[in-house]
Amino acid sequence: MQIKNYILRFFAAVMAGVLLLFAGQTSGGGWTARKPDDCKLTFSVLSDVHVEGNNFERYKIFARALQDVKRNAANDAVVFLGDSTMNGQHIENLLFHGAVTSVLGKDATVLPVMGNHDIGNGDGDYETLQNRWYSYTEAFFGRKLQHPYYYEVINGCYFIVLGMEAQLVYKMVITDEQYAWLEGVLAEAAESGKPCFVFSHYPTDYAIDAQGNSTYRLVNMLADYSRQHDLFAFVGHTHMPMHLWWSFHNTDGYPETYLPRLTDLAGENDNEAYEDTGVGVQVEVYENEVVIRARDFYRGEWKTDTWEDDFPLMEVTYSLKNPIA
Repeated sequence: MQIKNYILRFFAAVMAGVLLLFAGQTSGGGWTARKPDDCKLTFSVLSDVHVEGNNFERYKIFARALQDVKRNAANDAVVFLGDSTMNGQHIENLLFHGAVTSVLGKDATVLPVMGNHDIGNGDGDYETLQNRWYSYTEAFFGRKLQHPYYYEVINGCYFIVLGMEAQLVYKMVITDEQYAWLEGVLAEAAESGKPCFVFSHYPTDYAIDAQGNSTYRLVNMLADYSRQHDLFAFVGHTHMPMHLWWSFHNTDGYPETYLPRLTDLAGENDNEAYEDTGVGVQVEVYENEVVIRARDFYRGEWKTDTWEDDFPLMEVTYSLKNPIA
């Protein structure tokens, strides 16, 4: 396995080294949290990169976005919410993982989520494609996984990654085993008293059981936890733009942020960067609040659109139920 990992990293580094030269540089300098002296944790969340072997424009957007992420020297982690590749092909995985490790460095804390496109988007053998995703996750991010769900504690806060357990496109199968695991991790997080962050490729109300039946079991579990503890969910898949009222919502009993596709394209042949491309969020955790700010990582600038009465569409601040000591 070590030899295989070395070979994967070698070819990915060579490919990334060449392509990053053609991708160019994002304008702008270093940046950090709004109140860096008071910030206890900050991390980037990007979704739906959709790297594909025959579309360099997507790769360029992604590469420049990574450069902007790297400019925040205070970043504690980077989360990719799934659909990092278009088809789960080896070439796409080499392009994606090579760019991440080449730009962010091999010691960066990276948490990947498995999306439907990462395992063939409804085509192919689920177990084979899932094992391929495991292989790349281990080779490049050092995570040896046995399930598409896992967690990590960063600066005392729980980062919980949920995973789909079947080869579907529009729904997320969650088994009883994953629910039992999640219940145990949430119990640990509650004991810590720190904020808990849940990451899923699918919106949390897209969950179904192993028999294919719709269920609000996940929604109810997260809502029950959020009544007394601090929990924040981040989801992708829908490609929803950040300027919609639904992007930040709390209607299910906990804050859930919908992220857009990072590499939105325009033009007759999908060969131009769309005006809203390159957008993800930066999360900043303070003693009494969590701030989620939309950032254009492609152009290296904050998104600041507002609605009527100067209501901010591109960021939201949540007060913590349990302030961080």
